[in-house]
Amino acid sequence: MSLRNMTRLQQQLRDLADPQTLHDLHNLAGREVHAQIQADFTAQQAPDGSYWQPSRAAQREGRRTLRDSGALQDGITWKADSRGVVIQTTGRANRYAGFHQHGTRRLPKRQFMPEGSELPARYEARLVNVFEGYFRSRYGS
Repeated sequence: MSLRNMTRLQQQLRDLADPQTLHDLHNLAGREVHAQIQADFTAQQAPDGSYWQPSRAAQREGRRTLRDSGALQDGITWKADSRGVVIQTTGRANRYAGFHQHGTRRLPKRQFMPEGSELPARYEARLVNVFEGYFRSRYGS
């Protein structure tokens, strides 16, 4: 490796520890995961790509599942800083988000947000794409 390439690599590694770089990356992650969740609501899909069981009310009323008032979908927000990103439900959505996310004895599970430390493959692919774009724009190809 040439001295020039080594110096460039060292700078890139230092930048990864910089709070502003981390904030930028977490902002990108929050925006992309939120956008994928919104797309999944439109497609009526769980984060793993499986389709939600249609609700009887939605079928009867000719609307999409989990879109009675729109409060659940509209109540999904995200915030990011240099330490990480948090995706959460807020407001009225908090009252019933868990029932849909996990299901109950009477209500089927209609998961709308990823859970755990592993992201579904299609979320991960989306993040890899946006992070690669970030690094290309910052450091060139």
